[in-house]
Amino acid sequence: MTAAAVVRSLRAERIRTGGLSRLWAVTVPAAIAIPAAITVGIALVAEAFARIPGQISVLQVSTSNAAYWVITITTTLVAVAAADGQASENRYSTAEHVRLALQSRLSVLFGRWLFYAGLGAVVAAVTLVVVLWTLPVLAPTVYGSVSWADPVGLRLLWTVPLLAVFAAGAGVGVGSLMRSPLAAVSAILLWAFVAETAAGYLPSGVTLQRFMPLLNAVYATGQDTVLTPPWGPNSALLYTCAVFTSIFAIAAMERTIRQ
Repeated sequence: MTAAAVVRSLRAERIRTGGLSRLWAVTVPAAIAIPAAITVGIALVAEAFARIPGQISVLQVSTSNAAYWVITITTTLVAVAAADGQASENRYSTAEHVRLALQSRLSVLFGRWLFYAGLGAVVAAVTLVVVLWTLPVLAPTVYGSVSWADPVGLRLLWTVPLLAVFAAGAGVGVGSLMRSPLAAVSAILLWAFVAETAAGYLPSGVTLQRFMPLLNAVYATGQDTVLTPPWGPNSALLYTCAVFTSIFAIAAMERTIRQ
């Protein structure tokens, strides 16, 4: 594996996904629009209730409760994009062409990780800034204290893009291991939105949930969580990134053996 081969892989993925691909037509717009729409929708409803005189009491929301959907949905969709991109090489005999063009399979994995990591970090940062700027404007009564410039907001600005970078690595790993775009994408979505919640219904489920990577990701950014991991936010960030990296590492080892 060489730096030149990794750069070639990155450029190849950029070219492959150019134009009206699933990445730009579906995944990237969804990664921005879905969390923004959910967050703003909740804010508008809360604001409407808060302005009803004497009918209901709505507590003001701080920055530590403002970015949950961006963290969970955007980060997950970055992993989905990376998994789909990696697994798509197994369609139409593309993998054989990739093997002939880049004999080092590790270069292909690292190049794709870099491509989706950079894209994911930008998408996460843009979505986060849009949400944190929009909330106090549209719902000043409830979300007036939300700011990207307070300590929690500043932590969000670097932790969320960082998580997107490592989520991209995990996505590439899942795509390499499962090889089917549909299976890889389904596995990520099921884990993020079903398995982590369902784990709470298992014996000692509450304890198990404290080690779930997505819960740790939310906690690591400074957001309030119902369950608290058994360590601080910085350790939670390291733990989540380590879990995501281990998925990529397993795929890299499997790819090396298969090569």
